[in-house]
Amino acid sequence: QLGSEGEIVGQLQAGLTDLLPTTTGPLGQQNSIYYVLETPFVFLTEAQADKVLDGPVGGKFLKGLESKGLIGLAFWENGFREITNNVRPIKAPADLKGLKMRTQQNQLHIKYFSDLGASPTPLAFTEIYNSLATKVVDGQENPFSLIATNKFYEQQKFVAKTDHVYSAVPVFVSKAKWDKWPADVQKLVKDTVYELRLWQRERGRLLQEEYIAEIAKKSEVYKLSESEKAAFQTAAAPAYAWAKQQYGAAYEDLLNEVLQAAK
Repeated sequence: QLGSEGEIVGQLQAGLTDLLPTTTGPLGQQNSIYYVLETPFVFLTEAQADKVLDGPVGGKFLKGLESKGLIGLAFWENGFREITNNVRPIKAPADLKGLKMRTQQNQLHIKYFSDLGASPTPLAFTEIYNSLATKVVDGQENPFSLIATNKFYEQQKFVAKTDHVYSAVPVFVSKAKWDKWPADVQKLVKDTVYELRLWQRERGRLLQEEYIAEIAKKSEVYKLSESEKAAFQTAAAPAYAWAKQQYGAAYEDLLNEVLQAAK
């Protein structure tokens, strides 16, 4: 364990590590465009995410930290985030009212869950399991892969497949290290990471049903209908408005580009 995700990004920028797949949450503090990818329901399907992030709009995110010492190579993924809790099934936004929900230290997620009526509680990822076990929080939200591999379902009775945020994983290399490598090594690293993106995504998606089956042994898994998901999407409108005001034109312009490219 090298530290929190934000600390690990800092180590990469300092050249202490070479390569890092990271979620976009901690990157927004350095460039607000990354909050676009943290916005609820910016992607509705994996196909939309693939199309946008592998295209020219995705390239803008990969270049967003070059001035901060990071070179983006490709997008991997953790998948869509889902909601778990120990109190009641979640089928509508109102079902979250009063629940203490662990969130990332991410103001956009905190705003969204507050709007849903929950009580957002930012905690480090490493604290989630114990916080669920000791009832510090009622629930949390993460992709099925992380819910399964970290055994969060052992402490949760209910899981709702809300798909409310797509968790993209850009892979960055330290510019300090990159600039020292000869051109053939740079090409090898870039091509390898880019080619691996398809395998990484496909494998995660193939494993999803296995993760769900494992979780379902201990928790009740509910897959929201399209109309039920739409209610959660409608409830994100205040978070969109808040983010546009909070993060300014760079955020709003790129958000519009992403939404247009996803069509």
